[in-house]
Amino acid sequence: MSTFFDGPEFHGMAAGGKISHNPGMGDGMMRELAPFLKAEGIDVDDPNADFTEAEFHAAMEKAQEEYNRRLFTPVGAHRGLALGKLRSFSVAFAEGDIKTAEAVVASLPSDPQDFNPSVAQVTGAAMDLLDEWFTDDVHGPKLGGVMAPKWSAKKSRAVARDILALAHKGRVVDSLDRLIASNSGRPVLEGSMLAVAAAVARLAKRNKVSEQQFVDELMPLDGYPEPVAGTYGSTDRVFQDDQDDQDVQDGPAAEQDLPEWLGGSSAEASAQANPHADPQSVDERMDAVEKTVYEMPLYQRFRDWLAETYDDVDEDSEVFDIAHLLFCIAVSSRADIDEPEGIDDLLDVLESFAVDGQEEAEKTDGESPSTVIFLDSLEALDNYLRFRMDTDENPERWNAARARAEAASMRTDPLPSALMAAVEANALSEEQLAQPLSDNRLVSGVASILEWIGDSRPLTGTGRVKRADIAEAAEKFGIDAVGVASNARYEDGVNYARSADEVPVLEAMWAVMQSAEITEITGTKVRPGSAADEWKKGEVSADTALPVIGAFIYERLLDVINLVPGEDYGAPAITIAQRLIEILTPDSAPERPDLDLGEVRAERLSTLLADELQELTELGLLTAGGDTLSVEPVYKRIVAGAALMLLSGPRS
Repeated sequence: MSTFFDGPEFHGMAAGGKISHNPGMGDGMMRELAPFLKAEGIDVDDPNADFTEAEFHAAMEKAQEEYNRRLFTPVGAHRGLALGKLRSFSVAFAEGDIKTAEAVVASLPSDPQDFNPSVAQVTGAAMDLLDEWFTDDVHGPKLGGVMAPKWSAKKSRAVARDILALAHKGRVVDSLDRLIASNSGRPVLEGSMLAVAAAVARLAKRNKVSEQQFVDELMPLDGYPEPVAGTYGSTDRVFQDDQDDQDVQDGPAAEQDLPEWLGGSSAEASAQANPHADPQSVDERMDAVEKTVYEMPLYQRFRDWLAETYDDVDEDSEVFDIAHLLFCIAVSSRADIDEPEGIDDLLDVLESFAVDGQEEAEKTDGESPSTVIFLDSLEALDNYLRFRMDTDENPERWNAARARAEAASMRTDPLPSALMAAVEANALSEEQLAQPLSDNRLVSGVASILEWIGDSRPLTGTGRVKRADIAEAAEKFGIDAVGVASNARYEDGVNYARSADEVPVLEAMWAVMQSAEITEITGTKVRPGSAADEWKKGEVSADTALPVIGAFIYERLLDVINLVPGEDYGAPAITIAQRLIEILTPDSAPERPDLDLGEVRAERLSTLLADELQELTELGLLTAGGDTLSVEPVYKRIVAGAALMLLSGPRS
C-alpha cells in the first residue's frame, strides 16, 4: 500500500522546501508514527494534506514523544518478561552475585523478541514500578533516603541517583525523554534497574523478609499471558491476520471513534464529516456495543459484585446504569479493561470527555453532558477497580491503576487540581535539592535527637519517650514541655504532659523518624536507623529533608482532623486543604465549597486549624505577615503535597 511519502505530492513539497523528510527514517518507522502524527493533525496518508514545515516538525516532535512512551510501556506477556528480568537482577544484586546481575543486563536485546523483553521495555517497567512504590502510602515512607548502590559503570550509578530523586516525586516515567537525551539508553537501563534493586533491598530489610519473598510480593508474575512464538518479527510489530484490526489497535484508544450516542467529541466530528449519515447506523452501532457488553462474562461478574456490595439497590438503580455506561465506553474504544494496563487506555478516553466538558462549560452555563459522562464513568470505574481488587487472585496488580484513576479525578476537581498545579509549579532544581537545609528547626532537631539517643536509649513499653525524658527530648525541637504524673495542662508557654503523645511536635516527629528509618525501635529501646548517618552530620540536603518535613506536616494536619468530633473525614479534610491552597496561591485559589460541617464542628475545626497553622509558623514552615500567611518557596511543594495526601482519604 503506497503512502503519502511515496507520492509525488510529498516529493514536490520536499523539493520546494516546505518539509524535509528524514532520509534515515524508513516507511516502517513512518507507519509506526502515522497514528501519533494524525493525533497532532498531520495525516501523512492524505494526498490533500495541507501543513507547513513548522507544523510538521512540531507534530513530529510530539508524535515521537508519544511513540517513545508506548515503546517503553510493555504490556501482556512482555510486561511479565520484563518483570522477570527485574526480579532476577534484584535478587542477584541483593545476594552479591554481580556477575549474574550483569548477565541479566547483557541478555536484553535492543528490540523485543518472542521470549525476551527489550532494553526499552525493561527500562519502562522499572520506571513504572519506582513511581508506584515511592508514592505508595505503605512503601513510600520506608524508602526515604534510599541510596544508589555501587556499580562498575559510574554513569549508570549517577543516573540511578537521579532516578531515585525523581521517584520520591513520582516523576520517573515523566522524565523518561530527558533521561534518555542526557544519558543514552544503556545508563538509563542500568540506572533504573539499580534503583529497583535498591528499593527491593530496602523494603525487604524494612519488612524483615528475604529479597526473593519481596519480589514475589511486589513483582508477581501470575496473571500475565505466556509469550507466543511468532509474535514479534523484523518490524517489531505484533502480527495479526486482519490488517484493519491491527491499524485500529495501533492507535491510542482515545483516537477511536466513540458512538455518537455516548455524547463524546466524535459525535460532532462525525456530523461535520458526514452530515447526511443515516441515523439508523448510529442505532445499529449502539445495539452492537450493548449486545457485546451484555454477553461479557466480566460484565456479569461485575454486576453480581455490585448487587452483593450494594444490597439496598434494585436493577434500575443508577449504580448499574453507570456500570453499563462504563463498559459501553470500554467496548466502543477497544480498551481492554480485563487487564490493569487497559485502564490507561480507558482513562485516555474518559479524560477526553472531561476536556470536552470544560470547553462546553466555557460556552454555556451549567454542567455539560460530557462532564456528566466523565464523572459518572469515574464513579463506575472506582467500583470496577474495587471489584477487581476484591476478586482478583493478585489484587495488588490493580493498585497502580486505581491510583491513576484517582489522579484523573483530581485533575478535574478544582481544589485537588489547584494543589497538583502547586506541586508541579514549585519543583526545585537539582542544584536546589542538593543544598543543605540545616537552618530548619525540625532538621536540626533530628540531629540533636540522634546525638541524645547515642547507641540506644530506653523507652516506654509503647515505644514512646519516657515521662522523665520528655523535657529533654522536646527541647531538641525547641519545644518547652515537662513530664508530669497528673494535671496535664498548657501554662505560661509550657506543655505539662503526662506522656509524650501529649507533646504534638515530638509525637509527630517521633513517628516520622521511624518511617524514614532515621530511628529504629526494637522492644523498649530506640537506636539510630539505617538513614541516621546523613542526619547526624547536621547538613542534610533539601532532597533528603523535605520529604521528612512534608510527612511531619501531614501528620499534624491529620491530627487536626482526628480531633474534630464526628466520623465524617471528608469535610474537615477539604476545609484544611482549601485553607492551604489559599495560603499557597491566594490569587488563584478555587472558590470555597459549600460544606455541611455544622456550627459546633466548624468552630472546633477553625480553632484547631488556627492553632496548627500558628505552630507551623513558629517552626518556620509558614511565614506570617500581618493577618496573612505565606509559604517560603522551598516548602511550597511539600505543603501542597501534604494537602493532597489529606484529600486522598483517611489513612488505614
